[in-house]
Parts: sequence; structure tokens; C-alpha cells
Amino acid sequence: MKEIERIVRNNEQDPSSPAKVACQGVAGAFSNRACLDVFDTPDITFYPHFEDVFQAVSQGEQRYGIIPIENTLAGSVTDNYDLMLQYHLYIVGTVKVKIEHSLLVLPDAQLDQIRSVYSHEQALHQCSDFFKAHPQMGAHPYSNTAASAKFVAEQGDPSLAAIGSRECAQMYGLKILCEAIQNRRDNFTRFVVLAKQPVEHPDCNRISLIVRVKHEAGALYGALSRFADQKINLLKLESRPIPDSPFEFMFYWDFSGNLQEERVQTALANLKHDIDYLQFLGNYPEA
Repeated sequence: MKEIERIVRNNEQDPSSPAKVACQGVAGAFSNRACLDVFDTPDITFYPHFEDVFQAVSQGEQRYGIIPIENTLAGSVTDNYDLMLQYHLYIVGTVKVKIEHSLLVLPDAQLDQIRSVYSHEQALHQCSDFFKAHPQMGAHPYSNTAASAKFVAEQGDPSLAAIGSRECAQMYGLKILCEAIQNRRDNFTRFVVLAKQPVEHPDCNRISLIVRVKHEAGALYGALSRFADQKINLLKLESRPIPDSPFEFMFYWDFSGNLQEERVQTALANLKHDIDYLQFLGNYPEA
């Protein structure tokens, strides 16, 4: 059993049975790879939309869900942050997956034939330099990288291509025409593992919160200082607008630590003076 799976499944009655996991997309998607990096032999069910993953876990259809939360090139997947606020699930683990995009085509297709390229909008954005170098190719958003590869394989049109992984090419009988077409080589996506209950373990080293600070001068500075005073490393600060409250924001905070640490408990206790709302998203291990 992988180390992160051992922690994530610590409270299960039968952790030796395959973990039931919801992933967005189809087989071969990067969420599929992230799932296999976390769980040894998962029982994976694929869903067409990210919200379907949240619903499957929330309703008990699946025990865990895997979703992308941020990419080193394209930034945060903001819709998934909003879904975390809506569904009140917990993050129980996180894993980084290196993303290498390839141009996938039918076996007999040539580069000068390609006119339309399909992939997830994040993947298209991560390959923007490739499209600038090949202006004859139009970029078309699709639900997911693996689904776009499946679509191109099914259409049988040599003018169509998909952006996806080597696994997608093998799975759907496509040819890799161009490799590593992403803008940068250090392209990683961080995926989180969702569950209905939080995990507690001494090896959990990252904490996530949703916070709404008081609507007064210096409130955000005061809130952040609570962590600085305890020498706690802030890993991420993401703002999202609050519906029906113009120019007010929720903040998604990630910071290092374990809830059992005295300095973390002190920071969270002092934070109450600066905020109107706090939602605990989880204390979890990173892989």
C-alpha cells in the first residue's frame, strides 16, 4: 500500500479492499494517473463533470474523489474551489502530477493536415506557444484530455488532433505527432483527494481553510499576521468573490503544519478575532 493511501484510509474498516474513487473524464485522463499515484488498486468510476465527482462522494456513491486544484502554468482551477465551498467535503490528501502534453492524431495524419485541436481548456492554455507557432490550427475546448483523444479516434478525420498524454495515445490508437508541446517543461498539476470525513494522522503536513475576513481596514493583514507570529509557512492564498456581496472575497488558505501542533492551535485561536467565517477543508498528507 502506498504511503499516502495508508494515511488516507487509516480509519477504514477494511483498507485492504480496493478504494472506491470518483474521477472526472475517461480512462487515460491525468486524474486517472493521479488516482493511481495515490491508490494501489483503486476501483475507479469516471464522471463527465467535476461537480459529478463532488456529488458522488457527497451522496456516498464513491468513498473518494480526485480533482485538479492548481497548475504551475495555468493557475488555480477556480470552479473546483467554488465547489469545495458548496459541498463541504474534506481534502484528505494531495499529489502532484507532471503534465507532458503531446499532439495526438490518427495513424496516417500529417502535421500540415491538422486544422482543429481538441483538449481541456487548461491543456490548451498550457500549449499556447504551440498554437502561436501553428496558426492554421484552431483550439477547441473539450471536457478532458482523454475524452478529446477518444473523440478524435472516433471521428476518423485526419484534420483533427487532440492534446493529451502518451497513455491516451496508446489507449485510443493514436499517433504522437509532436511531443512535449506545453509551454514549459516544469508543468505540474496538483490534485486533491476528497472525502466526506477528514483524516487525522501525525504525518499530515498541510492544512487548508476557507476564510472570510471582517469587512474592516487591516483585517486581512491581522489574519495573516497570526500565522507569521507563529512562524507558520503560508503555502497558498487564493481569493474568490462572494456571490451577492460586491467587492467582498472569500480566501482559500493553505499552510504547513499539523492540527496537533501547539503553534497551529494558537494561530487558529487568534484568527477568530479577524474573521467572520471559517470552513476547515482538511489537514492532510502531500505526495
